[in-house]
This record gives sequence, structure tokens and C-alpha cells, in this order.
Amino acid sequence: MVLMDFGYVTHGVHANSRLVYLRWMKEADRLSVEAPPDGNVYPPGPGWLHVVVNGVPSKGVKILVGDGSGPPVDEGALRK
Repeated sequence: MVLMDFGYVTHGVHANSRLVYLRWMKEADRLSVEAPPDGNVYPPGPGWLHVVVNGVPSKGVKILVGDGSGPPVDEGALRK
């Protein structure tokens, strides 16, 4: 399974594209997927989940990693 963020294109730069391979386990007719270990691997926010079989990806499903809140903000750094 892979988790992707296709990023965005602005001023000729494609920013924030990612591809993360996820650990998974099959139990009977159910797949369990382990989330990325932390925000350095895949930050909270939207992503596309694909199941890849023999190198062929499925249609992507849009998901939300984390609870949707933004990262912590250092208010002291903003005041400088």
C-alpha cells in the first residue's frame, strides 16, 4: 500500500509531493494499514491511498492523515 500527496504546482515548482510505502496486514477479508510513524515521514493532512498489486495501483481514495489540525506554532518566533 502506498500513501501519496501529489503536491501542487506554482511558479514552475512542484512542492510537497510524497510517496510513502505503508505496512499492512490481511486478516480474512479485511486489510489493516499502519499509519506513517510520525509527521516527518508524512505530515498530517490529505493524502491518496492506493493498493498496489503486482506493480499496478488501484484507483486512489482520498484520506485524511491525523485529526486535520495544523502543526504546532512557535508564537515566540512569530513575534521576533
